[in-house]
Amino acid sequence: MQGAIRRRIAPLLVAMPLALSPVPPAGAELVGHGGPVHAISISGDGKTALTAGFDYSIIHWDMQTEQARVLMYGHDAAVSDVAFVPGGGFAVSGGNDGAVYLWRIGAVEPLRLLHRHEGNVSSLAVSPDGRFAASAGFDGLVRMTPLTGDAETVTLKGHAGPVNAVLFAGDGSRLLTAGYDGTIRLWPVAAGAAPELFAEIGLPVNRLALSPDGGTLVVAGTDEAVRLFDMESREERRFMLGHEAPVLSIAITPDGERFATGGARGQIVFWSLGDGRPLKTLRGHKGPVWSVAFTPDGSQLLSAGRDGRVIRWDLEAGTEIGARRKPEESPYIPPGDALAARGAELFKTCGVCHTLTPDGGHRAGPTLYGVFGRRVGTVDGYPYSKALRESDIIWNEQTIGALFEKGPQHVVPGTKMPLQRLGNAEDRRALIHFLRQALAFAERRAGQN
Repeated sequence: MQGAIRRRIAPLLVAMPLALSPVPPAGAELVGHGGPVHAISISGDGKTALTAGFDYSIIHWDMQTEQARVLMYGHDAAVSDVAFVPGGGFAVSGGNDGAVYLWRIGAVEPLRLLHRHEGNVSSLAVSPDGRFAASAGFDGLVRMTPLTGDAETVTLKGHAGPVNAVLFAGDGSRLLTAGYDGTIRLWPVAAGAAPELFAEIGLPVNRLALSPDGGTLVVAGTDEAVRLFDMESREERRFMLGHEAPVLSIAITPDGERFATGGARGQIVFWSLGDGRPLKTLRGHKGPVWSVAFTPDGSQLLSAGRDGRVIRWDLEAGTEIGARRKPEESPYIPPGDALAARGAELFKTCGVCHTLTPDGGHRAGPTLYGVFGRRVGTVDGYPYSKALRESDIIWNEQTIGALFEKGPQHVVPGTKMPLQRLGNAEDRRALIHFLRQALAFAERRAGQN
């Protein structure tokens, strides 16, 4: 895999978010991916979260500080789903490269490849006991692999067309799947067992979610409807309308009393699970909401989508939590310097993974303090790859500009590091101007201390 270079250089000037201060305000949204965010997973203790991006990366977040702990690279395409393994310490991911990986939390590279689909991975599930990972793919297959031992992958085929959703039911002895063919199927986990037809919707099904007690299945479809099915009788119990477009994501509160759905037009609807009443509608995203996830206490909801935002919601108030500082509030921007203000806005996709001050230290990427005139791969204490340690590239306005204009493969030949390129020359100039201003300010302050 050609990922060794990209996983070390990736944090250098790429996935850089949130406010410009060393520590962002509590409760601010998680900003770090260089583009759309497709999935969120929150750890069982609520202390950390994982997000999966179209920039090929997974970010491991500290939920209290909203700082990126680790930037994780392994996929060669957009990452479509990610999930913690119960018990802590591990996670699984799936991507549009068809790969499903097992990760050790805290590592920058995957532990091993579990299996691969011939097409995009659309959904992941981990069994309640943490023994198995299952994935649904555009190739019409469901694949399941043990996370320990050397048992082989089980392949399940029964859907006609792409499979959009997979989850473990009950104690993990059965799988529920749903697909483009409009059917929901129930599979015994035992190898070679045939599926049962659980329900036939008639239109493509996008997502499934099961209540904590295992009694109610929530179904999201392309017809803008949300359906509740009784798991025992398999009968449709409720048919609800509240979205203005197809429903793309579902999450149920840990107490099983409420749930949230995200739609293709940016709506998030909060529902009562018992009687299907809509409780409130949340609007903050521009474009599809691909993922929603509750904190373990059920008081907050995280949502993510095509607009690249990961928003934290206060469900009691129905409002977004926190607010990012405006660029003009930054001490790095001289009064009236519009170019620096524009650069600060662009730098919002940098600040979580990089600091600008001498005492800021490393985050997911090395500090940018002193970056101009520095040879790549030379900051003490940051684990660069051998290729970067031996590189003769010097970071200056030209090489930084080339990184954003042409992409990293032109600056570091052979790397596949993803990057949200800046095609506009004026934007590149603004970002570099801001970096110059911010680092000069940091140097002056350091000289005064």
